[in-house]
Amino acid sequence: MKPLKLRTKLALFSAAVFTFLLMLASVLFYNLLAYELDRALHNELVERGAALRGYLDFKDGETKLVYNTSDPEEAFFIQSATRYYQIYDATSGALVERSAAMAALGFQYTPEEVKERIHGPSFSGIVTDQIELLFHNDVLKIPGGHVYLLQVGSATTFRNTALRELLKIIFWLLPSGVMFALLSGWWMARRVLRPLESLSAAAGDMSISQLHRRLPLTGAGDELDRLAGTFNEMFDRLEKAVTQMKDFTAAISHELRTPLTILRGEAEVTLAKASSANDYRRALESQLEEYAKLARMIDQMLTLARAEAGQIVLARANVELSRLVSELVEQMEAVAESKSIILTAEPAEPVAVIGDAGWLERLILNLLDNAIKFTHEGGRVCVRVLRQADEAVLEVQDNGMGITTQALPHIFERFYRGDPSRSKELDGAGLGLSLAEWIVKEHHGRISVASQQDQGTLIRVFLPSAASAPQPH
Repeated sequence: MKPLKLRTKLALFSAAVFTFLLMLASVLFYNLLAYELDRALHNELVERGAALRGYLDFKDGETKLVYNTSDPEEAFFIQSATRYYQIYDATSGALVERSAAMAALGFQYTPEEVKERIHGPSFSGIVTDQIELLFHNDVLKIPGGHVYLLQVGSATTFRNTALRELLKIIFWLLPSGVMFALLSGWWMARRVLRPLESLSAAAGDMSISQLHRRLPLTGAGDELDRLAGTFNEMFDRLEKAVTQMKDFTAAISHELRTPLTILRGEAEVTLAKASSANDYRRALESQLEEYAKLARMIDQMLTLARAEAGQIVLARANVELSRLVSELVEQMEAVAESKSIILTAEPAEPVAVIGDAGWLERLILNLLDNAIKFTHEGGRVCVRVLRQADEAVLEVQDNGMGITTQALPHIFERFYRGDPSRSKELDGAGLGLSLAEWIVKEHHGRISVASQQDQGTLIRVFLPSAASAPQPH
């Protein structure tokens, strides 16, 4: 079965809601009208019965109405109030008095029924083939202790007719209301979904070469504007990702082309000019260096790709950061001495973090390698481990060539190596700091860089200490 369109679903839903509300309103209005009509009729019968008490005269077992026949108001009231009335002796149940209309109906209670009316509810009704009447049952106690049942009644014709007419109106109104709800729901759904269709069309026109375009905003600040804004934010991220992918492709092509060009050039020169085994050996040794550079670059790229894909799971253990830094500084001293650079680690109190010792070691080595690489001969590189509140702070400071203001925001980008004229003789593919940033983030930390050209660089890594680090799940 083909699923319903959203417009059809909205139209049916609005029609169902409208129909339910219409039926609910109809039921409530019908019951409210019936209640008000019954209340008005009850009040009228109670008032009639109370008023007739003043005109009734009981003498010698007989009952008669005493009123001024020359008074039009009294005469009219007595005639209208006593159209349907009757009086019974409460003791014997005998009929004492009744109106001509009641006599014409030929209706009379039995003694048992009289007692039921005396001890029963205040109102009771009778239904005959000719009419439906409602009576108010009023018990009269006259001097001497005699008790009578006074019933004052009224026809319920008006009430019943009004309710029947209301039902007819409701039965005609419901189908019309449902049809109106369907049509209005369809129109409203079409009007509401029109901006969505515009957004869909605008989004459908976009391609990989048009990611700079954005969905239009109406400025109303409503849900559709927020939806368009969310899509625009997604397009921002997508454009940035595609741009990074293009830059990555261009950068990796450039980085791979350089060693491959060198390898090909050396091979061509060797084939053309080499005349001895030593010439071939020197050529192969030079090529092995380029192969090593390619292997390191490919390893770093694969590591970053696996990291960004979430395929690397870090271990979570207590790592003594100050001791780890001290050991790695000792390992790198030989590299620093080969460039006549003084590498020192300031004494530090024990500072522990929760993390992966292998990846933290790689982080520290990357930072030390970068600092040594970009420091001139005779320079200094100093490493410090500090405790600040709930954080362990690793500082790597050098007095080397520094970073330009223009390059500083880009140093964590892959393959970024600053000014080529300043770093063209330095080994590396510009992936070390990207990997370092990933390691820091995976350890719930942050990294910052402060640098001035030709004055040195200070890299600070903030990691949660062991007491405050997020526990593994």
